[in-house]
Amino acid sequence: MRVAIIGAGISGLSLAYYLQKFGVAYDLLEASAQVGGNIRTERVNDYLLELGPNTLQTSPELSELVCELKLEQEVQPTAPQSSDRFVLRNGTVQQLPASPLAFLTQDFFSWHTKQRILQEKDIPPADVRDETLAQFFERRFGRDVVDYAVDPLVTGIFAGDPNKILLDKVLPSLKLLETKYGSVLKGLAKHPAVAKRKETFSFKGGMGTLPEAIADKLISLHLEHRVEVIARSQGKYVLSCASSGDNDTEEYDLLVLALPAHQAADLLQFTFPGIAAALHNINYPPMAVVHTAYNRREVEHPLCGFGALHPQAEAPFAAGSIWTSSLFPDRCRPHEVLFTTFVGGTKYASHAHMPPEQLLSKVHRELCSTYAIHSEAPAFQHLHVWEHALPQYDLYIEDAHQMARQMEQEALYIAANWQAGVSVLACIRHAKELARKINLKRANAHNS
Repeated sequence: MRVAIIGAGISGLSLAYYLQKFGVAYDLLEASAQVGGNIRTERVNDYLLELGPNTLQTSPELSELVCELKLEQEVQPTAPQSSDRFVLRNGTVQQLPASPLAFLTQDFFSWHTKQRILQEKDIPPADVRDETLAQFFERRFGRDVVDYAVDPLVTGIFAGDPNKILLDKVLPSLKLLETKYGSVLKGLAKHPAVAKRKETFSFKGGMGTLPEAIADKLISLHLEHRVEVIARSQGKYVLSCASSGDNDTEEYDLLVLALPAHQAADLLQFTFPGIAAALHNINYPPMAVVHTAYNRREVEHPLCGFGALHPQAEAPFAAGSIWTSSLFPDRCRPHEVLFTTFVGGTKYASHAHMPPEQLLSKVHRELCSTYAIHSEAPAFQHLHVWEHALPQYDLYIEDAHQMARQMEQEALYIAANWQAGVSVLACIRHAKELARKINLKRANAHNS
């Protein structure tokens, strides 16, 4: 069996790595000159900047992979205060409770909201078709929880809108708790690990260390190898590729698309127009990533925590900021603080498309207002815009998920965050499972 993998983001790289461990022949084809997809680290003067994901959550799968790649000495844990997360409320940055019990004992929510949270134990389960995150949390905990806990977290994690993202696609465990125990709070009391925050880490050289380390282990990675046409002939996939000005054609028994949905759709529109149409419907809002540095003495706020998210109810410009220098002090000069600010997403898409000078100026002014910064201009500012940031797990993605499962009968598989989940861990986990499935398919074909 010969496998073609198109796309060397973290999903494609991980799949190739695990297939190689199984001894399955593959070619990993990447159109650009670099690997990693949306995982991208840049060094600009004295600043180490993450343009995509900033941290990873600890897990057995990641620990195993880090060990196999011999990256243990490169791991950089986030500072201890990273467990503290903040939300903008009434114009000030306030600490978000870290557990269900803390929601009731701390002052983040009013007495009325706390009473409403306690009433959740008495609300009977309901089977709501295509229920969104906002509908679920408002039904069980009230609107204030949606506005100041769910909304900012969904914006920060998914660049999305809780009124559109489907519960069963991103947090099915909460629905299971409601169904099994009749209450989310009762279920969390039985399974506290569900709500426990995991420790986070990065690498001394930034997140780009991980995809680069995987790429170094691969024997069949082909960079600057753009797939232009996919065809089928006698049960095989025929790929026409452009590389260094030349064209070549190769045949494969099995094809894996490790691409964003819109890129996959462009390649499939002639061979499989049905799934191509479904993929074109998946929404990827734009996101601007702004890095801003100030002299520490100009910033009154202590910045002791992970960062702060901005609920839509506060009418913000940015979705929120990570306090990067509080997590990793070596990412900027010693006398400075560094913010990583996110502008855009589903609810603020137009903000990401502003002229660069205007966007940077608005970020600077909002940071000054929020954190009591006394500076006419930042010491450093950097802008990167992702035109297609993260896939949205809303109603439009369901057709694509169903058709992707059906296409496996045609030896066409998906390894991408629009199917696996948006986190790096979800992509690695899905790639590992898919490698096992492909290896089993190879073994069955050999034995038949």
